[in-house]
Amino acid sequence: MSLIMLLNVGIGNVYADETGKNALNFRKIYKEHRTYSSAVGISANSLGDIAIGFNDDYINVYDKQGSFKYSFAFEVNGNYFFEFDNENNIVIFSVTDGMRYYFNNDAELIKTEKISDPKELKNYYKNRPDKENVNIDGVNYSLKQVLGYIKFAKTDADGNESVIYETGLQYAVKAFVALTVLAFLAIVICGFIKTISTEMKKYTEV
Repeated sequence: MSLIMLLNVGIGNVYADETGKNALNFRKIYKEHRTYSSAVGISANSLGDIAIGFNDDYINVYDKQGSFKYSFAFEVNGNYFFEFDNENNIVIFSVTDGMRYYFNNDAELIKTEKISDPKELKNYYKNRPDKENVNIDGVNYSLKQVLGYIKFAKTDADGNESVIYETGLQYAVKAFVALTVLAFLAIVICGFIKTISTEMKKYTEV
């Protein structure tokens, strides 16, 4: 009887330790995340805060003026989507296991949900929450990205645009490196083709 009680206590402690862990290692930080990674999308809450998520598992949050407030850092196995819900919780959807994780503003886990029904999952993908345009009180927030370049900006009712986040110099350096590598490969390939052509010409002349 004592052994059974000890086993039950032990199993209970293990379960408690597992459930007590911070899901996704989700945490709040006060440093703006700058990255080479592409953006997942943007989302806004009812307070006027606007957020941008990145593929390297970071989300930056800005106020409606575009000033940085804080970031969320986490660890997702594979791709993810994110959004603010009606209660201003941040929701992370893990594509790999179909789990939705709800966190409050203090990075505390509120609840989890699993989407296991294929139809519901298909519908979720079809209407995925991550957006490239969000309108708040006449102010439009947009996300544009091409060839690794990211521009997250807001445009007021008069058409005035101000940039909230941009890859800037990072993109220029990345593009320069990529072009340099491509140019080097082109030179090597051309040299290789020229060498083969020369050797074949010698062979045919013999």
